[in-house]
Amino acid sequence: MKKLFVLLTVLLALMPAAVFAGGGKESSGSSDGPVTIKYYTWEDSAHKPLIDAFNATHDDIQVDAEILPSANYEARLNTLLAGRVEMDAFMEKRQTDMFVQYNNGYIEPLNDYIVEGTPADGAVKAYESQMVYNGDILGIPWRGGAYYVYYNKKVFDACGVPYPSEYIENGEWTWDKFVEVSKALTNAELGTVGSCIYIWANGTMFIEAQNHKPIIDADGNIDFDDGFLRMLQIKKELEGAGAMVPLTDMKVTGTHYSNLFYNGNLGMLIIGEWFPGQMTTGERDGLLNGFTAADYGICRLPCDAPTYTTLGASTNNHVTSYSKNKEAAYEFISWMAGPEAAAIAAGLGVLPAVATDEVREILAESIPDDGTSLNYFLEDKVNFTPNFGPYGSATEAMIDTFQESYLLGNIPDDQVNAQFQANLEQIVATN
Repeated sequence: MKKLFVLLTVLLALMPAAVFAGGGKESSGSSDGPVTIKYYTWEDSAHKPLIDAFNATHDDIQVDAEILPSANYEARLNTLLAGRVEMDAFMEKRQTDMFVQYNNGYIEPLNDYIVEGTPADGAVKAYESQMVYNGDILGIPWRGGAYYVYYNKKVFDACGVPYPSEYIENGEWTWDKFVEVSKALTNAELGTVGSCIYIWANGTMFIEAQNHKPIIDADGNIDFDDGFLRMLQIKKELEGAGAMVPLTDMKVTGTHYSNLFYNGNLGMLIIGEWFPGQMTTGERDGLLNGFTAADYGICRLPCDAPTYTTLGASTNNHVTSYSKNKEAAYEFISWMAGPEAAAIAAGLGVLPAVATDEVREILAESIPDDGTSLNYFLEDKVNFTPNFGPYGSATEAMIDTFQESYLLGNIPDDQVNAQFQANLEQIVATN
């Protein structure tokens, strides 16, 4: 964190003339003062520091940020876009929403802005399969995308269970092993619970991703296997054994996954690449109960496939099609994908879209120094994200209710695939 403080101090002291990254187009600034762009995002420990750093180092563009609550950000953003509320750029929280937003004419394609060899170009190419639709570049990634297992070493030690890294090294870190370890970490006397897979639809897609099944692709083709059913079965088995935090409990109480881990009695949490930043914030704010940020580890997802695969969409920024300051908005979101922003993000424990050697060095200060966590966090990996396309948002909403109904015992195992297929066909037919 010392490096982050030094970096922010330097940024605040700098006064460079802003250079537009879009190939020499002039900024829309004037002699009357800087252009102010309206930017929408949600509450997150990394977002405001990035915005503040940009404002401190640019005298021709200033970002007026509207920071909304995280819980209902997706719905509010879509409502604001539909109403054409003043907005020059925005950050996407549910990445599949961008396809509908694009089809509705709210997103500005960036093909004519991005120049080859710039940071924005590098970030787009790193996630090209997610960012290009109908030949148009829909946005610019600033944060990478990958899911991991985060684990509390104190819970493992108390229960006498080896860390997941040992199973990975021995080629044993399968989904069956995950179930076994979750049960072994569940101890009523100690008050420990084995694992948590959060309520989101992504939590049903891990095995489908590792089998490289798209569920629904961008052209509306349906392709899934028994991986969806297997993930539901894993959740149901562990919930029934008291070894997984129940989905319905999390929904009813509105409990955030970070709080579950902060409580200090959860063995494993499967969540995305942003979580190290939340651990840094949790320790800073005194939220960790009975352990410190040095007491957790990071490793791969369990995987039965021969080639390790994770999933996760990058977090992107977009320019609105109706913005009056498109070039200035592009300059800001391009900066978000560049080296200065990447260094700040890494200092906050966030994985940037492009991880350079400098990023690795900075992340080493916030990722647990246990000889394995940083390597697993930054290792080269296959990322296959199912359900990524114009049908994605509707499919996620369907899965949200489908998995809850299954876990409540309303859908028998032998009916899961047929009902899931029928629901997917209905989505393709009506969207």
